[in-house]
Amino acid sequence: MIVIISDDSRGNWGMALEEAIIHTETQVVCFAANTLDIKPCAACGSCSGKTFGRCIIQDDMQQLLPKIAGCQSLVLVSPIVFGGVSYHIKKMIDRISVLGDPRYHMKNGELVKGIRVKNMNYYMVGIMDDLHETERSAFLFFHKENCNIMNVKGQAFILDSISNKDSLEKIVQEIVYE
Repeated sequence: MIVIISDDSRGNWGMALEEAIIHTETQVVCFAANTLDIKPCAACGSCSGKTFGRCIIQDDMQQLLPKIAGCQSLVLVSPIVFGGVSYHIKKMIDRISVLGDPRYHMKNGELVKGIRVKNMNYYMVGIMDDLHETERSAFLFFHKENCNIMNVKGQAFILDSISNKDSLEKIVQEIVYE
């Protein structure tokens, strides 16, 4: 199963991606992050300690976590904001730490937490027109670092408002068949 979490506040890219994946007869679930009630992480550490594997914050993230924990691929779709992702997607990224391994370890000279979801692929699709090279580089680096921290494979893609169906199809091919 593929889980798409999209901030569609600046376009319907998440919905377009979902429709394209459905045509491959792959099971897909899509959530609109900008319409969900997801509170920011409290950084309390309870999910890796006292309430291991469970977040103490009761909000819409509780319906996302089981889907993410059971997915083959997680796809985040967001407007690019200062080289990163939107507030709605950032809150969700922080909150999936509940699925993380509580123990850090070293990998390739970096401190890595990992994620308890085995063999999950992690993709990000950034949306922005007239993207400056520094923002593009920052977005791609942000995704790479998230992959390192979570110890998962994946890829980042960037689209703009003039991207066509072929661009979206290439992303679908990578997500579905990798």
